Amino acid sequence: MSTWHLNSDQPLYTRQPEPEEWTRGTSASGFSFLRFDAATLRRSVAVHEAGHAILDFASGIPVVEIHLCDDLGKVPGEGGAAWVKCGSGWTVPCMSYLAMCAAGERALDRWMREEGLWTPDRAWVAERASTEDRRMADHAVRTSMGMELIYGPGIGIDYADVQAAADTDLDPLWDRVLRLAAAVDEHGHLTGREAARYAGMTDVAVPCDDAEGAAA
Repeated sequence: MSTWHLNSDQPLYTRQPEPEEWTRGTSASGFSFLRFDAATLRRSVAVHEAGHAILDFASGIPVVEIHLCDDLGKVPGEGGAAWVKCGSGWTVPCMSYLAMCAAGERALDRWMREEGLWTPDRAWVAERASTEDRRMADHAVRTSMGMELIYGPGIGIDYADVQAAADTDLDPLWDRVLRLAAAVDEHGHLTGREAARYAGMTDVAVPCDDAEGAAA
């Protein structure tokens, strides 16, 4: 059973406890705990977005674009530093959608482990950076399943199970995640068609030019 830690500044549960400096309020940015150089930070963000996009492709959710900003040092309130924009008119099983929501943080966690970069503080940052992804998962659980997204024992969908589903779905596609992340890192912006080509998933990618969709 996974242990969850309630963060001190917002109602967010993470598998890794927040760093003491964060709890004391002596650090202004969670990203400061990554302590990555610019190139490593850029690749880490690309891996996160590639994780989402690969499971989008695998589940039939059309990808419009993947974008990685040149300035990754944005402060809260300035908007996202990177994103995957998806198209409309799709319906997928809710658990597939939930796994896609968790795929960014899980891809980053695995990549850090494989690169010898993983630390508890960095894993905590990967979770903190996925707050909006978790909100999307929470909304899907409530609206599509009529249940609650929970962290630990209780009645509902435990996010640990969602993370495990993401790990399972990413595993046979991991080489594609890495290829796509490298392309996102290099180019900064890819259309959905370009991303599918770099990932070697043109056989499952659904071409599209607009945004949004739904989980079922």
